[in-house]
Amino acid sequence: MSSNKKGKFTNNLKQMKRYISPYKWKFIGAVLMVIVSVASMTVAPRVEGMITTQLSKDAMDIMKKLPDAGVHFDVVTKILILLAVIYLIKTFSQIISVYLLTDSIQNAMHDLRNEVQDKIRRLPVRYFDTNSFGDVLSRITNDIDTVSGALQQSFSQVISGVLTLILAITMMFTIQPVMACMAICIIPLALLVTRFIVGKSQKQFRAQQDSVGELNGTVTEMYTGFQEILFFNKQESSVKEFVSINEDLRKHAFKAQFMSSVMSPLISLITYLTIGSIAVVGSIFAISGGITIGNLQAFIRYIWQINDPLSQVSQLSSQIQAAFAAMDRIFEILGEEEEVKEASPATELPEVQGKVVFEHVYFGYGKKPIIKDFNIEVKSGQMVAIV
Repeated sequence: MSSNKKGKFTNNLKQMKRYISPYKWKFIGAVLMVIVSVASMTVAPRVEGMITTQLSKDAMDIMKKLPDAGVHFDVVTKILILLAVIYLIKTFSQIISVYLLTDSIQNAMHDLRNEVQDKIRRLPVRYFDTNSFGDVLSRITNDIDTVSGALQQSFSQVISGVLTLILAITMMFTIQPVMACMAICIIPLALLVTRFIVGKSQKQFRAQQDSVGELNGTVTEMYTGFQEILFFNKQESSVKEFVSINEDLRKHAFKAQFMSSVMSPLISLITYLTIGSIAVVGSIFAISGGITIGNLQAFIRYIWQINDPLSQVSQLSSQIQAAFAAMDRIFEILGEEEEVKEASPATELPEVQGKVVFEHVYFGYGKKPIIKDFNIEVKSGQMVAIV
C-alpha cells in the first residue's frame, strides 16, 4: 500500500471516529460483550474434550475389566451442565453486543447523513455543474448505506476474529506446543494471500462505487429529461449510453467480487492441509500418551476456530473494501470547498415598482465567466427567462 493510500485510509478512519465518538460507551459495551462471547466460545472445546476423555477412560477401564468399571454418568452430566451454562453466556452476550452495536452505528450514520445533507446546501453552484445530481444522491444513499452495512456486519466480526485467534492459539499451546507451532503457520500464509488479493481488488471496488454513482446520475437525468429525450428523438443514443455505463459497472463489479471471493477457498485449502498434518502428528502423540483423546479433539476444534475468523475476513473483504471506497466518496464531498458568502450591509429599498435593470453584469462559476457584459431592462409585469 502506497504512503498516499495509507494516509487516505488513516484519514478516513479518523473522520469516521468523529461520528462514532458520541456513542463510544455503547461501542465499548458491545466490545466487552464480544470479549465475553469469544471467551465462552474458546473455553467450550476444552470442556467438550473433557467429555470425550472421560468416556474413553471409562471404556478402557471396562475393557480392562477393572473393579467398579463403567460409564460415570454423574461426571459426564456435570460437564454437560457446565457446557450448557457456557453456551447460554455466549448466546446472551452476542445478543447484547448486537443490540448495542446496532444502536450506536445507526445513530452515527444518522449524524453522517445529516452532515452530508447540510454540506450540500453550502456547496457552490459550480460543484453541481460538474457533478451529476444522481452521483451526489448516490453518495448520500448508496455510499452511506454501504458504510453502515460494513460497520454493522464487519465490526464485531473483526474484533471477534482477532480475539478468537489470540485465545485459540493460547489454548493450543497449553495443550501441545509442537502441534501449536504447526497450526499457527495458517496465519502468515493466510495474511500473504489476503494482502496480495486486496492489493489487486481495491482499485476495482473504487471503480465499482464510481460506476454506481455514474449510473445513478445517468438514470436520474434520463427520467427527469424524459420529455426532452422524446422531443429530440434521442431514445436510441440514451439507451446506448445506459448500456455502456451499465456494462462498465458489470465489469468492475465482476472483477472486484471475483478477486475478493478467491480468498476464502485459498485459506480453506491452507487449513485443510494443516489439519491433515496435525492429525498425523496428534495421533502419534495420543498413542505415545503425550496427549489425551479429548485434548486432541479440542485441538482440532481450535484449528477450525483459527480458520473461521480468517474465512470471515476473506468473505467480508468485498464488503470492507467497498465500504472504504464509499468512505472516500463521502469524505470527498465533505471536504469540498464551500461557497463563501461575502457579508454586506443590508440596503433599504425605496418604493418598489417592479422594474428591474441589469447593467454590465458578469457571471460565472469560479474564475470562468459565462455571461459577459450583460444588459437588460425588465419592465413591471413582464416575464423574462434567462437560459
